[in-house]
Amino acid sequence: MKIIAIAHDPGGANAVAATVAALRAAGTQVEAYAKGPAIPQFQRLAVACTPIYEEHQTLFVNLRGDILLTGTSQYDEFERDAIFWARQEHILSIAVIDYWANYRQRFQPINNPNAEPIFPDIITAIDEVCAAGMLVDGIPKKRIRIVGQPYFSWLIARQKSRKSILKPIENILFASQPNANEIEILNVLIKVLIDYKPLKKLLIRFHPRQGKCRASLDLLAQSGLPFAIDQSADPLATLYQQDIMLGITSIILIEAALMGILAGSLVIGVDDTLITNQRGITIPLKSSKKLREFLYFPQYGEIEEQFVEQQRYADLRVAQLCKAII
Repeated sequence: MKIIAIAHDPGGANAVAATVAALRAAGTQVEAYAKGPAIPQFQRLAVACTPIYEEHQTLFVNLRGDILLTGTSQYDEFERDAIFWARQEHILSIAVIDYWANYRQRFQPINNPNAEPIFPDIITAIDEVCAAGMLVDGIPKKRIRIVGQPYFSWLIARQKSRKSILKPIENILFASQPNANEIEILNVLIKVLIDYKPLKKLLIRFHPRQGKCRASLDLLAQSGLPFAIDQSADPLATLYQQDIMLGITSIILIEAALMGILAGSLVIGVDDTLITNQRGITIPLKSSKKLREFLYFPQYGEIEEQFVEQQRYADLRVAQLCKAII
């Protein structure tokens, strides 16, 4: 059996790369192709792939395989074109969903959102909530399989030990993001941290679309707090050095929580769109009072065990699904 794996957007690339690693570990032949933002994600997970830098249509001319495994992308047609190619070649296809949103949109052509979606044979769901959302969005029930999110499984396997509850929080990573009331939220965080004596360093990580935000840097400089900018290529490597993770609604909060790092979502003046805030996986902090409580009295209980167990070994389940449909 030979599997063709394809990804473009980072979220889907993480899920596909984690599955490719599990497939190869089981001795399955996999040809992996990563385009654009997916390339560094495969590298980060140490999964070998062939990079596609420009036009991808020529790739399909000589491509051969038994199963197509894809992520999903918002800004590129790589996966949708691959699914169409597989349909023409009578090759079974599986798409891995990496987050709880935009299910139908993932399969509709970018330039023609009213066109019929290009569905693969099977679409994986993260959990029951995801599967229910897919049905509401018009994904045919016969195509849905609840197997978990392979990248979540990869993160869980790399959990760090919880720090001692008796030791105060000293090192904090804050993930900023654009168009999310980020300046006001940072201002709230600064005001709380000025009175927080155990703080050794606040590390701020800017979103790639944000750049080094001058307004944020000016606020930090004026505060007198010990701070630095995180410019590491891999945020997960930085996370291992932190006591807690703070952000707004960034996906990095979910990554932190699944790695065993307490993660607080500062949803102050913004819509709470982070679904894991509803599941006890990440902690919603809707006021400066809640933030203070989070710092002084961190809750180091286990995150929702049912969710963790559902995601554990998801990479293996998707790998087994590939084998089962042949």
